[in-house]
Amino acid sequence: MNFGEANNPTVLAMSSATIQDEWLDTSWAGAMMRCIADPAADFDDTIATDWPEWMPLDLAQSDPFIRVKLGRWLLRGQGGEASAIISAGNAPRSRLAFLPTPDAARLICFAGAWTGVSSLIGLLRTADVLAARAVLGEEALAFVSHAALLPRPTAELMSAVSASEMAAGPNAFLYRGAAMFGLAIGAIPHGLRARLRLRRPAAIWMVVADACRDDSAGEDAFRAMRRLARKKMPTWSHWFN
Repeated sequence: MNFGEANNPTVLAMSSATIQDEWLDTSWAGAMMRCIADPAADFDDTIATDWPEWMPLDLAQSDPFIRVKLGRWLLRGQGGEASAIISAGNAPRSRLAFLPTPDAARLICFAGAWTGVSSLIGLLRTADVLAARAVLGEEALAFVSHAALLPRPTAELMSAVSASEMAAGPNAFLYRGAAMFGLAIGAIPHGLRARLRLRRPAAIWMVVADACRDDSAGEDAFRAMRRLARKKMPTWSHWFN
C-alpha cells in the first residue's frame, strides 16, 4: 500500500474488515464506501451552527477531499466503525441505509402515499391536493390510486409510524413515510445512523434515524418497502430480497 492509499479513507475502510469479493462487485459497494469515506456528502447546511469562518460552507460541500475531512470532524469521537458499517450492508434491511439519498427520498414519498392513501383519496379541495403534491411530489401523488390496490398497512405498523409528536397536515404523510423507512432499516451501528442525520432535509432524516431500531413493526415496514421498491424502483428492489 503506497502513501496515497494509506491516507485514502475508502482503502482504510476496506482494509478494516473482511468483505466477500462478490459484495464489492455490486452497485452497493460504491454507495457503502461513499457512506464511510465521505459521510458529509449529503450534509444539510441548515444544521450548520457556529460555522468556522476559515471554512466557507459552499467550498466544504463542493470539494470531495474537504467533505471527507468535514465528515470526520462532524462525527468525531465516535471511533472507527467502518467494520460495523460494512457488516450492516450484509443484511437486506440495513442495506436501505445505503440507498442513494435521491432514491431514498422517492421511496419515503411512496411510503407516505401508501400509508396515507385513504386520506389522500378523500381530498376534495384543490388547495388540499396542491398542498399534498407540494409535500409528496407529483410522482407519489399519482401513485395513490395504485397504492390503494396494494395490501394495507397492519394496525401495528400504522401505530408505529403515526407518533403524536409528528407534524400535522400534509407534512404528516411525509413524516410517516420517513418513520416507516427507518423502521424498515432496523437497528444499525451508531456511526451509520449519525451519517443518516447529515442528509437533507435534516427534519425528515432525523425522523428516519430516530426510527432505526429493533421494533416488532419493523419487519412489516421492510416488507412494505420492498414491495414499493419492486413496484416503483425495480433497479434497487432485488437488493432487498
